[in-house]
Amino acid sequence: MRYRLLVADIDGTLVNAAREITPPVRAAVAAAQSRGIRVCLATGRIWPSARQFVERLGADSPAILYNGGLVYDFVHDEVWLRRSLALDQAKDVLRILRRHPAVQPHLYAGDRVYVPAMSALTETYQQKDSLRAEPVGDLADWLEADPARVPMKILNIGERPALEAVLGDIKLLPYQVNHVFSETIYLEILPLGVDKGTALQAVAARLGVGREEIIAVGDNLNDLAMIEYAGLGVAMANAPETLRARADFVARSNNDHGLQEVIERFVLTPMERA
Repeated sequence: MRYRLLVADIDGTLVNAAREITPPVRAAVAAAQSRGIRVCLATGRIWPSARQFVERLGADSPAILYNGGLVYDFVHDEVWLRRSLALDQAKDVLRILRRHPAVQPHLYAGDRVYVPAMSALTETYQQKDSLRAEPVGDLADWLEADPARVPMKILNIGERPALEAVLGDIKLLPYQVNHVFSETIYLEILPLGVDKGTALQAVAARLGVGREEIIAVGDNLNDLAMIEYAGLGVAMANAPETLRARADFVARSNNDHGLQEVIERFVLTPMERA
């Protein structure tokens, strides 16, 4: 099979534990691109946070952001797809979070991140994602004050039992929203029907690429939909068992240049491998 599109997650996949793109991974990506393979990134990050990795890697356009809520062609500054949370639904979820002080909500709107107040959880998150969150007080009230604010997703950070309690309350709402654990301590609330898989399907349609021509690589449950959509779905060795069990191939870990292994095994010829 000749693949034409490779889509990779960033954290835990493209980068190692130090959030570095290792030279072997960068060289493998460049080799794939030299053969005409488009290499794109798919992440829960916003564009200001993801941009540094796109530029370091020399990734191709577009980027899948907000775990599928936005597909952005950064070369032509064009939005291919945008799916936001309904304002009333976002406010309902944020009101539920008032009852769970052990969980810190982070509201994504307009390529910025807002929190009720700063906390140790937010400080750690800021360092990890290389961005600044803005404290605005009660998030539901803040949204209510300006209906023009468009919520894209709500990232909730806390210990897993506390997040499970939040999710239990959210499931009692009279309608559904999408939810995914992107990390053990991250619970993300997204519009229903939004995930990396639906975004990848939109990208493939726009590019005229068949799903059998796509490789998707990820390390956590927010990558499951794109891994199952792609012709070749790859989980990293550092992924949870649930993801590894449903992938077509399990690569080495992100700390062991796993993305390089994927490219060398499925894209490059023996003569091109390092």
